[in-house]
Amino acid sequence: MLVEELSTDMDRITQLQDAILDLLTITSTSIDYITKRTEFEQTSKVIPTTLQTPHAANRTEYKAAIETFVADIVRRSKDIKKLIENLPKKDDSSQRAQRLTELQEELKVANDEYKVALVQSEELLMELQSALDEALGEDASDFQIPLKIMKITNPNAADGDDRENIVVDP
Repeated sequence: MLVEELSTDMDRITQLQDAILDLLTITSTSIDYITKRTEFEQTSKVIPTTLQTPHAANRTEYKAAIETFVADIVRRSKDIKKLIENLPKKDDSSQRAQRLTELQEELKVANDEYKVALVQSEELLMELQSALDEALGEDASDFQIPLKIMKITNPNAADGDDRENIVVDP
């Protein structure tokens, strides 16, 4: 549950980061286009235009490109604004702290239940051992049911190999 909550927040932050990077890319691309594809105009009849742009776009294409850039920048800016509005607020931290406290209490209860179940299973195991000893008429030292079973990860296993060695502790 907590992982999902944190994951959701991280997704929002990642989305915001991606949106900001997109906005910066669009802005950079539009500035590059404007500076490299502009056609210089003569502002005065007395002063001739001496600078020519080799890859200048025609007027209609240039205006359409600028309108597209503006629309993209506005759209991405609105997306960023929405993402910022959806980020967790400062007030959420007290709710999160409360949720963490609740989860910690649940974990303590589950751990206590586990310990009780473990003690019960060990008692049952001892009862089973004595019942088997009586039924077989054997001494307890001759044959013994293992009291603990441990799983040990194989250190020689390749990456992704989740096989485990089982070790029996009498």
